This record gives sequence, structure tokens and C-alpha cells, in this order.
Amino acid sequence: MFKKTTKFIAGVALLVQSLSSLVMFFITLGRKKSSGGWLALAAVTGAAGGYLVYDSKKADDEDLADDDSDGEETDEVETEEDDELDIDEGNLFSRNDEAEAE
Repeated sequence: MFKKTTKFIAGVALLVQSLSSLVMFFITLGRKKSSGGWLALAAVTGAAGGYLVYDSKKADDEDLADDDSDGEETDEVETEEDDELDIDEGNLFSRNDEAEAE
């Protein structure tokens, strides 16, 4: 659904929001205002942010395990032959193929 970096950034933002809601809870606790909403908001955003950070880090660990499962480094690079970008023929930036197609 989300990329790993997006999950991490959203998780950190929710954790910061949770901390600010917790501070607001303590500020409104001494006054005669209702402060339960701030505590509930802090709990919910803290749980969501913690989950997103955990999930993004778990995905990073799984990717590292999948990348090199046998512990040996491989220098093989998969290449695909592309006829359109043939440097030897000198038509790297040529638009002749596009003109023929029209």
C-alpha cells in the first residue's frame, strides 16, 4: 500500500503528534476543561505511529534477508538487449524510426 519510507515518515509524524497530545493532556489536566480527549488522541496516534515505524523496519529487515540469502556477493548484472539504443550504428538520438512510423 505504502512505500517503506512513506510508512516510516508517517509513523514518526504520528509519534510526534502523540507526544504533543500528551503534553496538551497535562496542560489541560490542571484546568477545569475536559482532558480525556487529549489522552485518547495521544494513545491512538502513538499506537498507529509505533505500528507504522515497526512495520517499515520489519520490511527493511525482510528485504535485506531476501537480497542475499546465501551470504555470497554476486556481481552478475542482468542486461536486456535493446535495438533502439544501438551506439554502434550512430543513431542513439536519431528520430528516423519515429518518422517512418508516421
